[in-house]
Amino acid sequence: MSIRRVKDDQAPVRESVPEKITRIREDLGHESSSLRLLLKRSQVPILRALWALAIAGLLERVVVALISEGSNDVGIWKGWATLLEQRSLTDMYSSVEGFNHPPLMAAWSLAALRLARGTGVRFAILLKVPSLLADGLASYLLWRIWRSAGSLRAAAVVAAFAWNLDSILVSGFHGNTDSFCAMLCLVSAACLQRRAFFVAGLGLAAALNVKLIPIVLVPSLLLQIRTRRQALALLGGLALGLVPFLPFLVSAGEGFYRHAIVYNSLPDNWGIGFFLNSSEQNARFAAAATRFAPIYRASARYLILLACTMLGAWGRWRRWSPYRIYFLCLATFLVFTPGFGVQYTVYVVPLLFAINLGRAVAYSFASGLFILSVYFVFGLHTFPWRSEFNMNFPLPTSLFGLVAWMVLITIVLSELAGEARGRPLQEVTRAGEG
Repeated sequence: MSIRRVKDDQAPVRESVPEKITRIREDLGHESSSLRLLLKRSQVPILRALWALAIAGLLERVVVALISEGSNDVGIWKGWATLLEQRSLTDMYSSVEGFNHPPLMAAWSLAALRLARGTGVRFAILLKVPSLLADGLASYLLWRIWRSAGSLRAAAVVAAFAWNLDSILVSGFHGNTDSFCAMLCLVSAACLQRRAFFVAGLGLAAALNVKLIPIVLVPSLLLQIRTRRQALALLGGLALGLVPFLPFLVSAGEGFYRHAIVYNSLPDNWGIGFFLNSSEQNARFAAAATRFAPIYRASARYLILLACTMLGAWGRWRRWSPYRIYFLCLATFLVFTPGFGVQYTVYVVPLLFAINLGRAVAYSFASGLFILSVYFVFGLHTFPWRSEFNMNFPLPTSLFGLVAWMVLITIVLSELAGEARGRPLQEVTRAGEG
């Protein structure tokens, strides 16, 4: 009996089925944790390389700014700043043809001119500082937007944005405020994504204080309001940001409206303008084009606003992300714009990088090649490098522009077609970002 008891005591204890399942789960959990840790450690060198690449891309803009003067816009800004030393802003809006920039940017140009005189730093470099800083902030925002998809993915997006040719040339070379304005549009979209309606309105108003082009976003932004509280917050942010305009709407109302609100850029060889200009120079189509072109150039702004309002309503119904709505509205502006400057191509770049990396790379490469060809064709043999536009974009630059325009249209149609097929929205899955 005793021997039998000892053998019974030494017999292995059998696990029940639930206990066995629990033990297997624990073992798998430990193994998966170890695997995740191993994968995370293996990503560290890649992450460091991507961040180094991103920093190098942002510094590349600084190098371009230091060795270049820029486009005609730098000289125009310097001329306006010189006039501002002698004349009031009210007088400028009332009587200076082509002066169409918001008051705060006019004040910045005057500050940059005085800083240039006091420090010896070239005016062109100081004028570009807001755009250079804006690209740095846009990179940070893109990191915040994409980090829920993984650190590696987020760093790849930032590195790709930092090296996109369009932003490098517009921010580092051109000499205007469009990159700064595009970044503020991204800020507004990111705040709207987080349902921070006051800051979203303030961000868009800040963009309007840089350039008036984002006015096409106002209808779609207002259409995202769903409650009275959201309406009060959004309108409060917009109203606060529009305060700098009020004195000049009162003192130079007619001049401000004429020079800033109804202003159209040159009808250059971009998009529909390319076809209108080509038709006007063709004997077979010249008569019809000459009649149609002025009508289109006068009414295109209303077509753009109507299209953006429809996109905003559709986006509200389908619950699109603000990044998609803002991108589609600014892309609509670029597709139908009756007047064009090469720096306008940058407006959709940060927003497109917030939506889809592949499409952003494709568009920024095509548009970057286009504006590079423009700067090269109109380049002067001087140092610092400078480009003087004195005519419409000639061949082959206008063909590069046509390719970039068609790439943008393809992306817009792809976005809309994907939504029509009920494709899951990649940006909606990142709803908690930024």
